[in-house]
Amino acid sequence: MTVSARFFSMTGFLLCAVIALPSIVSAQQPSITSTSPQAAMPGAAVDVVLKGGSLAGPTQLWTSFPAEAALSPDVKDNGTNAAQVTYRITVPEGTPAGIHAIRAVTPTGVSKPVLFLVDDLASVAEKKPNNSTGAAQPLSLPIAVDGTVDALARHYFKFSVEQGQTVSFEVLARRIGSPLDPLIRILDATGRELAYSDDAAGTMGDARLCHTFKDAGEYFVELRDISYTGGAGHRYRLRIGDFPCVSAPYPMGAKAGTTATIGFAGSHLRDAQPVSVNVPSDPSIKWIPVAAKSADGQSSGFAVLAVSPQDEAVEQEPNNDQSQATRVELGANINGRFETPGDIDRFIFKAAKGQRFLFTGITRRQGAPTDLHVRLLDATGKQLAIAEDSGKNDALINHTFPADGDYVLEVQDLHRRGGPEFAYRITTAPYQPGFDLSTSGETINVPASGTAFVTVTATRRGYNGPIEISGENLPEGVTVTPAVIGPGRPNAVVTIQNGTTAAGAISEIRLIGTAKIGNADYRAVATATTAQQGLFSAMPWPPLNLSEKVALAAAPAPNFFTLTSDPATVVLGPDLSATVTVKANRTKDFGEAIALAVEPAKAGLPPEVAVAAKPIEKGKNEIAIVVSAKTKAPLGEFTIVLKGTGKKGKASSSQAAPGIRIRLQAPYSLKAENITIARGAKAKMKVTAVRNPAYTGPIILTFVNLPKGVTAAPATIEAGKNEVEVELTAAADAAVGIVKNTISQGEGLVGKTKIPGKSPAFELTVQ
Repeated sequence: MTVSARFFSMTGFLLCAVIALPSIVSAQQPSITSTSPQAAMPGAAVDVVLKGGSLAGPTQLWTSFPAEAALSPDVKDNGTNAAQVTYRITVPEGTPAGIHAIRAVTPTGVSKPVLFLVDDLASVAEKKPNNSTGAAQPLSLPIAVDGTVDALARHYFKFSVEQGQTVSFEVLARRIGSPLDPLIRILDATGRELAYSDDAAGTMGDARLCHTFKDAGEYFVELRDISYTGGAGHRYRLRIGDFPCVSAPYPMGAKAGTTATIGFAGSHLRDAQPVSVNVPSDPSIKWIPVAAKSADGQSSGFAVLAVSPQDEAVEQEPNNDQSQATRVELGANINGRFETPGDIDRFIFKAAKGQRFLFTGITRRQGAPTDLHVRLLDATGKQLAIAEDSGKNDALINHTFPADGDYVLEVQDLHRRGGPEFAYRITTAPYQPGFDLSTSGETINVPASGTAFVTVTATRRGYNGPIEISGENLPEGVTVTPAVIGPGRPNAVVTIQNGTTAAGAISEIRLIGTAKIGNADYRAVATATTAQQGLFSAMPWPPLNLSEKVALAAAPAPNFFTLTSDPATVVLGPDLSATVTVKANRTKDFGEAIALAVEPAKAGLPPEVAVAAKPIEKGKNEIAIVVSAKTKAPLGEFTIVLKGTGKKGKASSSQAAPGIRIRLQAPYSLKAENITIARGAKAKMKVTAVRNPAYTGPIILTFVNLPKGVTAAPATIEAGKNEVEVELTAAADAAVGIVKNTISQGEGLVGKTKIPGKSPAFELTVQ
């Protein structure tokens, strides 16, 4: 069959971001605690009940998959209940099964995402009590059951099979953000265990198995939490059908803009048929879902395929020996599979002296259970580098090739495992200094005429300079104040302003980091992985196709006040200070004091920089805040954010001022012009000061490396002035010639602190 990626031009999900909104408004933002069912079926219309909070007056159901969603017309007063709303979701025929997400949008903002499936299995809800085989819920296969597990509970379901029938079972819990750690057991009519699954390979801790029943008859499946924990949030989807138990596509990547034939890797492939995939050419699309069926199957297993601008090489067996290594081009990504225990794959390629490349393993994050062990060898078999997984990260080799010639990449499973599920992919790319970016939350609700903020964190790679942060795909009326992660800093707070009064619409924006590194322009898109891990019950690898865009919606205006600051850029330097004015635009009924603080309180400033935050007093609308830097404050540009909090009775509200750019530069620099002087004569030269606007004091000048016999009269650039003429005198016996390393030195003064400075070397010629 052919799977088109055209439906995924939106490419998936919304990158995460921390919000900073009034507490009153935050309580009104919509939330989804559960959906019933937990999946929509391709080619069908399904009524999905969303339960949660602040769901009244819905304006949109956002989906990361292609679908039409509208309020169900069959539910009385639908859309008026704040705790529940029902949407009718229609998914186009042919949409691949997979894990996606939905969000509810109302006039109060957009909800956090809830993971939701596209599934070609019909859905039923669990029916309690079903805590014993005698009370087991009857099922007609194939089917999927949506439910929740209570503490200490076991759920039982009964079903019938024919003699010799093979049935696939899997529980989605950890993979859909549930804290449930599922275990399933297959029991015969007497309660005897036939098979069980706990922490199946490639499922992030979920359960999955395929079992062939010797005899026809009635059987049971038992489902529980491995530790007997439970609760309303311990949701699951139990899938039972004829689907292949796939964990990853094979090959695991495909080149953008091509048509690729994709097979599958998994523990029980059940004659899974390869699919033809029209791989999108949009560079923003990095992952697409693919689904697997047996030749005559009714239900699908599913996986996620990587999309890359590079060629994707696939191993050719036999390649266990170096003499049989699969020849690949350096720069092509490598795909392989360990077919049998102890299998070793080798790939040979040419490299040039001085080339530096990164070889990055990708397995578990994409569903493959493989634990890579990688060695880089020269043509003689000598080991040059070795790597294996580190925590949640797969093997990584960073190597500079010492000479022209052939090199070999040797790959095996760390534990010498093998089988149809042990696929892997190794990306190869020239090393480039740069950075990766991530955000600290998952949703931005920006109040009308107000401000929200997110924290963007950089993981640096051979680059310690500034990183400019901006926004893309912003809706009309919304702006991102350009921010900078300063030199050596790990993060910056980025503010988003909503200049419109409209509410209730969702947009997908991107947060972009750029830098000039050497002669190259570098760009990175902030991702959501770390933030989603917290949102989805510490999921080790959140869905890859839901990673790079930010969900942004307009929320109601703040209840008490909004803040602005002036100037937008503050210039100071070591031992200097500057003032920024923070202004409050109050609502008519709010006149209380507004406390101001740096956000975040502990790490929101560069080292050796302080902000003397003071409240905007009751009845006042502004306050002057002094920003100061100590002697060892780093030079460069940084962004700081001031957050205000106001209280009235028991209610409180917080708002941030737009980010303030802090430019730390030297208090002054000097420039001295070249000069020629004759023996026994005098001459005047001009020394110019380029001042930091925060320093206006006097600068006392002296000179270093004057030629023998040449002296300079005392000179001072007066306070508030930028230049002075200095008289030089050459003695009759002054040394003749050109001195190229003469320097003008300065000494400023702030209080009792001396502030040094100097000019570049200039030429002084004695004739």
